[in-house]
Amino acid sequence: MGFGSMICCGKGLDRKGQGKKQPSWRIFSLKELHAATNNFNYDNKLGEGGFGSVYWGQLWDGSQIAVKRLKVWSNKAEMEFAVEVEILARVRHKNLLSLRGYCAEGQERLIVYDYMPNLSLLSHLHGQHSSECLLDWKRRMNIAIGSAEGIAATSTTTQPHT
Repeated sequence: MGFGSMICCGKGLDRKGQGKKQPSWRIFSLKELHAATNNFNYDNKLGEGGFGSVYWGQLWDGSQIAVKRLKVWSNKAEMEFAVEVEILARVRHKNLLSLRGYCAEGQERLIVYDYMPNLSLLSHLHGQHSSECLLDWKRRMNIAIGSAEGIAATSTTTQPHT
């Protein structure tokens, strides 16, 4: 099953385009993301997780993006990719990164987000920036509550088609 048949982010638009508002995300080409990330250059690597690596990039218009690149292709990974894109396309919350788009060419699966210039919360709490950014307990509590609100938004407003 191809990626296009699993995602339904455009569902709800009528034939005349008078239904729901046009999506704020778009489909990127692999060529465009290679150019934006300097061919996924190691110097542009922001981090790595279970899904894959995340790279900093800059689009032709100067806007900065973060590109998450799927590590290994499999049917399970394809489904996780489709679910993540579908959920992010539906949910807007101040405590969640916004989806800019995705790329699904060949076996490449990439998710494009707005770039977060202040790095991750993890880097501020425990990483390279923890000594520079001391967070008092009130701020930490606000971060925890905001994170919980973002998670709640994804679980209460979406039901991905799996």
